[in-house]
Amino acid sequence: MNEKSEWRNELKVGDLVMMKHGGMAVISEVISHAAEPRYAPHIKMIYCDDGELGSCSSYRVERLMNENR
Repeated sequence: MNEKSEWRNELKVGDLVMMKHGGMAVISEVISHAAEPRYAPHIKMIYCDDGELGSCSSYRVERLMNENR
């Protein structure tokens, strides 16, 4: 993972994020790759636009919306 996307390793449960496809989601679980820290963590989320549950690599997160942690 390059330095520009290192912040994706810091995502936490409850973070509001904008996905690369444009939808917004709330992170519900973060699954880190402890053995392979170079990979972005896997996340589970609830999409804000339709309430569906989703799962993907945090690499698909475009930006963090609640930057004031």
